[in-house]
Amino acid sequence: MSNVIQVLPQALCDQIAAGEVLERAASAVKELVENSLDAGATSIEIELDEGGRKRLSVCDNGCGMSPEDAKLSILRHATSKIRTTADLASISTMGFRGEALASMASVAKLSITTQPPDADIGTYLHVEGANLMDFRETAAPSGTQIVLEDLFFNTPARLKFLKTAATELRRVYEVVEQFALACHEVRWKLTFDGRVKCDFPPHRTLRDRALAVFGRAMSDHLYPIEPAILGDVSVEGLFCDPVYGQSASGRIYTYVNRRIVKDKTIQSAINQAYKEFLHGRQPCVVLFITIPLDQVDVNVHPTKHEIRFETPDNVFRAVYRALRQSLEKTPWIKSESGSSAEAVQQAHYFEMLPDSAFRAPEDVMHRNLGLPPQYPGDAQTEPRPSAFSPASESVKNDVSRDLDGFEQPVAWPDMRQSNISQDADESRETPQISYPFRLEGGQCDIQSEASQGTLPLGQSESKGYFSSLKYIGQHALTYLICADGDNLVIVDQHAAHERINFERLKQVADDVLPAVSQGLLFPILLRLDTRLEDTLNEYMAFFEKLGFQLDNLGGHSYALRAVPEALSEYDYDGILRAALTDLADSGRTHQFDEIRDDIMATMACHKSIRAGQKLSPAEVMELFRLMDETGFRSNCPHGRPVHFVLPLSELEKRFLRIAGNDLRAVVPKS
Repeated sequence: MSNVIQVLPQALCDQIAAGEVLERAASAVKELVENSLDAGATSIEIELDEGGRKRLSVCDNGCGMSPEDAKLSILRHATSKIRTTADLASISTMGFRGEALASMASVAKLSITTQPPDADIGTYLHVEGANLMDFRETAAPSGTQIVLEDLFFNTPARLKFLKTAATELRRVYEVVEQFALACHEVRWKLTFDGRVKCDFPPHRTLRDRALAVFGRAMSDHLYPIEPAILGDVSVEGLFCDPVYGQSASGRIYTYVNRRIVKDKTIQSAINQAYKEFLHGRQPCVVLFITIPLDQVDVNVHPTKHEIRFETPDNVFRAVYRALRQSLEKTPWIKSESGSSAEAVQQAHYFEMLPDSAFRAPEDVMHRNLGLPPQYPGDAQTEPRPSAFSPASESVKNDVSRDLDGFEQPVAWPDMRQSNISQDADESRETPQISYPFRLEGGQCDIQSEASQGTLPLGQSESKGYFSSLKYIGQHALTYLICADGDNLVIVDQHAAHERINFERLKQVADDVLPAVSQGLLFPILLRLDTRLEDTLNEYMAFFEKLGFQLDNLGGHSYALRAVPEALSEYDYDGILRAALTDLADSGRTHQFDEIRDDIMATMACHKSIRAGQKLSPAEVMELFRLMDETGFRSNCPHGRPVHFVLPLSELEKRFLRIAGNDLRAVVPKS
């Protein structure tokens, strides 16, 4: 019987391996740029002709290579980055696999010109289809230039999958854009068919580079991320205000130790942080995560885009916390005297918030349900009742009393009598404005003005943005018309008050809001596959403490006999299955937190000032004061904007007051 299994020729092996590393010209640019950065380059120039299919060149001023190293560099698994198996546990370089140049040499005509800074002469070599065609000395500048010609000339099956030149060039620009943001101290020049596409000089800061890459229109909507450190994980970068969300995939740039990555954990944390703002859109985020090298595995895929974290929950929580803290401060809403007054007021507000305000949702869930701590340092945290766990009668009474405050809108004072009599009796004090809730020890109590000592209206220590507005009037008994210098500002009174009530209710719910199980009249039969059944058994204590009651009937079947009371009007069967799927895929679920927030948003909506409700000027100013003390004040809990600004320039455009009142350019001749 003849042999069926054959050993493939080396050339065919190289072409098969090249298919994993090189998909298009952008893949080649990425690999070559990574080598340039590893070589310490501070200037990188990239040139392409016909979308990289005809010619692709990457030139840098890095350390260069000796003749011996240049000859070895085109061999598979030849690298200067690692030596032993132990080196794989702490990879600090962009490249390390030793596959890129060998793959390029097998599917294109490859030329390398290189010279170290201290050498008198350089080296040139030329390879076609993995065959060395030329190797000689040459005069060259310090650094390395690698040229690819006739990409995929010997693999027509791969060549036919290339897109149009315009599409391939766009993909290359996206790669350069990502590297330019990651290495703002490096000069980047990109040329398409002899035309310079971009030329970024070295920049001092990420913000300067973002301005160069994105342009003024977009960079004006970017703000520094509040740095967050959780254990060994640190997060920083830039984020956009929710109004500037993109309709398509957005611009989300994520880096781990400056390596470009695409990771589900990071993406999930970003989406969860922005969940109440975007509604189908995507944000712009430039996110840098720094983590010890031995806690991340970059040897997952030949393209090196995919990575694995040793503690993905720590990464999720750090990213979520950094973005939530940044979004909560709403830096795109300016203060009266710049950022200083805003910072003082927000610092005071954050001191009032419970620690749960900065925790990822599933972290609150695990801690409140008494499950083992997921994160370092959480073991000492005292567990508190959950929004879906049973509570004592005393706790229920406390909550009942606290939520009574939401039965009526904020207790606005009637200032009309005092305004009338103020001229007659100037010695009379301005009536005090009641701040109906005060946080103390995690509890939320209704307070009188006497116990609080609030400053009189208009005499706050530092005015925030809303308090500094000049109130003009109320339109349609819904919209509050204000002036901010030359600009008009329009505030939705219902959306503003809804955000205030939601944030207060959420603080109460995070600490003491109880919910009990609701028994089902007829148990529901659940049939689970093996994967979901194993997940349910692993997290059974978690679901029982939430309020679910399930009986194992055998044969992958369970009887659902009770659900959390808060889910009684929801599709609890679907919710339970979705939660099991999330837990099986990533070890976390947001199903119950989203339901809780949805319930509280509805409660806040029903207890807020309505559209069509008349407000006095004093009531408006009190609403504005409370808004300045509230986080996420740019949007209501459902994501609708609280206010928008109508610039004077827009008004002048509407009334044709442009070009120095010269209307000849816009008014047609009669």
